[in-house]
Amino acid sequence: MKALEISEKMKKRIIRKEDLVADKTAFIDARTPGSDKKDNYTIIGPGVSESSKRFINLKEAHGFNIGAAAMPNGCVNSLHSHETAEVFLVSKGTWSFVWGVDGKDGEAVLTEGDVISLPTQMFRGFKNIGSDDGFLLCILGEDNPGKVIWGPKVLEDAKGHGLVLLEDGRLIDTLDGMEIPEDGKVIEPISDEELAQMRKVSVEEMEARVFRFKDRKPFEGAYLDSNLPGGGKKSYGIIGDGMAAVDRPALVNNPHSFCLELVEAEPGNGFKSHKQDVPQVLMVHRGQWKVAWKGEGGEEGEVVLKERDIMSVPTDVYRSIECTGEETGFLHIVSGGDERVVVEWSKEVVEAVGK
Repeated sequence: MKALEISEKMKKRIIRKEDLVADKTAFIDARTPGSDKKDNYTIIGPGVSESSKRFINLKEAHGFNIGAAAMPNGCVNSLHSHETAEVFLVSKGTWSFVWGVDGKDGEAVLTEGDVISLPTQMFRGFKNIGSDDGFLLCILGEDNPGKVIWGPKVLEDAKGHGLVLLEDGRLIDTLDGMEIPEDGKVIEPISDEELAQMRKVSVEEMEARVFRFKDRKPFEGAYLDSNLPGGGKKSYGIIGDGMAAVDRPALVNNPHSFCLELVEAEPGNGFKSHKQDVPQVLMVHRGQWKVAWKGEGGEEGEVVLKERDIMSVPTDVYRSIECTGEETGFLHIVSGGDERVVVEWSKEVVEAVGK
C-alpha cells in the first residue's frame, strides 16, 4: 500500500529526535563549572529558557510546555524554582533529584522510564549520576510558565562567566557581544524572608510523586476500545484522569494544567479512531508507533514514530495509534487541562463496542 503523503500542516507537528536544536546558553548557570556541559531544548511552547536565541520546534500554545535536557555524567542543573508545575520523564540514564533551599531536604534517584512531579514554590536541582550521557524530557504547566527563580548561590556562582540575568528574564551574554540595556536591571537574589517561605517537602511526600517504571501496576480496560480486536493495552495514570473512561487511579491528582498517562501495548494494538477537543501530545518512550489521521476535510495521513519522537495531534482530526514493529511499545500521552478528557470515538468504534 502506498504511504499517505503528509501535509505541511502535519509535518510541523511531528518532531523527530534529530529535529531538536540544542541551546547551550539557555540559563544563567550555563557556564558555571559543573553545569556547563548541558544541552537544553525548547520543543513545544516558549518554556522557561532565558536565551533570546533559543529554537522552538512548535510554538503553538497547548496549555503546557515541553522541553528536554541532555547532560553527560556528573553534570548538574542548579537549584531553582518554578511558578507552574514541572514534571520530568527519564528517557535515558540515572538521575539524582534534590530539593530544598540548600538542596539537602531530600533526594530521589530515578532511572529510565521513571517520572517525577515536582511541587511549585520549592527549590530543586538534578544531576546525571549515570555512567553515560543522559536525556530528560520535561513538561511545564500553563502556556506561560513564568520565569525561573534561582537559588542565591547559583547567581553568585554565575558571576564572572559572562552571563547576566535581568529582572525581566532576559539573559545577556556579554561574551557574545551583548550589552546590558539602559532599561535593564540585573536580578538580585531572593530575600531571606522569601527563602523562609519556600515549601518544605519530606522524602516520603516526594516519593509519592514518583512513578517507578519497574514497579508499574497496569490497569486494564481503561478506554472504550480496550476490548476490541487491536485495542488491547495497559494503562498507567501518572497525572490526572487523562483519556481514561473509567475511574483509573492516578499517581498525582493536584492541578498541573495537563494530564499524563503511559500506555503499554503489544504490536498490533493501540487506540482505535478517536479525537478530543484538547491538545494531545504523543511521546514515544520505547518501541514503534504508527499514527494515522483523517481530518474533517478528508485530509488523511500517517507517520511512524520511534523512540524519543514527539507528535502534537490537532483537535480537528480523528486519529488511531498503533504499536508496530516487533517489541512492546510504551507511549506517554499528554492531554491539555486538568479535567478528564472527553474522547469522541469514531462511529465505527462506537458501533463495534455496542455489538
